Amino acid sequence: MTERLIAVDMDGTFLNSHQDFDRQYFLKLYPQMQQKHVTFVVASGNQDSQLRAFFPHTADSIWFVSDNGALIKRPDEEVMSSAKMDPAAYQHAIHFLDQLPDVHPIVSAVKSAYILDSEPTEFAEMTARYYYKLKTVKQWDDIDDTVLKLGMSVPDEQTAALVQALKDELAGELLPVSSGHGDIDLIIPHTHKANAVKRVADQLQIPMANVVAFGDGGNDVEMLKEAGQGYAMANAPAAIKAIANGVAPDHDENGVLKTIEKLLQDWQ
Repeated sequence: MTERLIAVDMDGTFLNSHQDFDRQYFLKLYPQMQQKHVTFVVASGNQDSQLRAFFPHTADSIWFVSDNGALIKRPDEEVMSSAKMDPAAYQHAIHFLDQLPDVHPIVSAVKSAYILDSEPTEFAEMTARYYYKLKTVKQWDDIDDTVLKLGMSVPDEQTAALVQALKDELAGELLPVSSGHGDIDLIIPHTHKANAVKRVADQLQIPMANVVAFGDGGNDVEMLKEAGQGYAMANAPAAIKAIANGVAPDHDENGVLKTIEKLLQDWQ
């Protein structure tokens, strides 16, 4: 039987507007995926510990690509690959972010994520919903960890302008990507979801032609392009739909799961 891989983004894609998914529907489909030799991969900009918590019954057979591809963990939680941000690029970026008004940085690293203890309580509480391992530091130099990416929360209406400003300032050092919703990540060049998913597929000897990917944001572009079948969500911006092979129903309508169910019926 043909081996296949399904890679799903989480926010705005697999997760609905309430940051959850139809767990019964998923648990109905998951054994069918296994029977049809389909490997399920979660590929998100979020932290590994947060992603894993969504799948208490199946995490031991799911691959997790977190921090936009910087960290890959096997189903047994063994690290397959971990990137390391260049210290000079990190210092340049974090000092630049500190100068920008209304920008709240998050340093995502291997052991934990970090924010400054001077941040508003509301921001700290919101960040803790996405980064289950989160610590506060007095200053950035207090962090003793391997940095995977820099995240930030910004005003929605400033997202596009800030992405461009970061591209101009950090050209050749770090790459800004946005998942929308006022979130921007600075990632290590060539360390995106597509490369991480390809590494998993190569490890499992699955050609990219047999990979199906789902996404809704700018940090999903490479993954949607390189997958044999790339589905943008109905709720995705027009620019994301334009580079995809197909459009899945809205994330609030179980769009990923409905599409997977149809694919499973078609696959022999």
